[in-house]
Amino acid sequence: MVFPVHVRTACLALSFALFAVTGFSTGTLAQSYPSRPVTLMVPFPAGSTTDLVGRILADELSKAVGQSVVIDNRGGAGGSVGSEAVARSTPDGYTLLMGTIGTHSINPAVYAKINYDPINDFSPIIQFGTAPNVLVVNPDLPVKNVKDLIAYVAANPGKVNYGSSGNGTSNHLSGAMFVARNGLKATHVPYRGGSQAITDLLRGEVQFMFYHYLPLLGHIKDGKLRAIAITSANRIDALPGVPVMKEAGMDDFEVSAWFGVWAPAKTPKDVVAKLNQTILKIIKSPEVQKSLQAQGIDPVAGSPEDLLNLNKAELARWSKAVEQAGAKLSN
Repeated sequence: MVFPVHVRTACLALSFALFAVTGFSTGTLAQSYPSRPVTLMVPFPAGSTTDLVGRILADELSKAVGQSVVIDNRGGAGGSVGSEAVARSTPDGYTLLMGTIGTHSINPAVYAKINYDPINDFSPIIQFGTAPNVLVVNPDLPVKNVKDLIAYVAANPGKVNYGSSGNGTSNHLSGAMFVARNGLKATHVPYRGGSQAITDLLRGEVQFMFYHYLPLLGHIKDGKLRAIAITSANRIDALPGVPVMKEAGMDDFEVSAWFGVWAPAKTPKDVVAKLNQTILKIIKSPEVQKSLQAQGIDPVAGSPEDLLNLNKAELARWSKAVEQAGAKLSN
């Protein structure tokens, strides 16, 4: 059917009007964002390292945008429970995720099935920081260094336990790789958070663990735990006498936990850009850098593309590492 010229003209005018309104709405969305409280999902329990990092961001982001930023701690399955909740939430910028190397690079390799895609179900916003793990042992063990630990576990096959803050975390994979690469037999004991794992390590329920050094520092200085190696490339100021894994005889054993901020996939690009720039300023502020460093976190920033590229590279790396360590889980 051919419509009269005046009808076609009216339709065309309407189309341009709708386009203009749509374009205006999309282009100005970031100007009014956020107009109500924002939820920052932390997929680990309160008191965990991720929770501490998330609370630093939430406090500063709230000040920067003039709206409350509320922490939602939803632990389980190495961070997968909270991550899935964000992936399935409305992509409007009002639900964000403080994700980790575990939620976005290790879990997809470790678990036979997770209910989210770390790349396609999220809009990357910015990396927030990085932190090495420290290898600690219960001091009741006759172990002074990595060589001693290998010998002790080898002499007690199946009788030694190592803890972690949950399946799929960087400390879990650090332990799994350590055991596999040295041909050892030890049992992994996953907890719902690092504080529970540390408690059992102090009790001797588990004998060694890789974990972020800051929550362990007081116990190390009090002699309640013994630090024998760091998983970073270089020694850290907080534990200057503790060698890195390479110095301890294990090459290519650098494992740094990292943190990043994501929104659900299809979050408007201007909202993502606004969040990136806002958080970038937060990370660069001397006060926040000092707060992060006090928690043992090295501040890291960048673009959404930088976080996406890191995510893809780490996915490939950990897929290979999990296969070599035989750490795949059946859920």
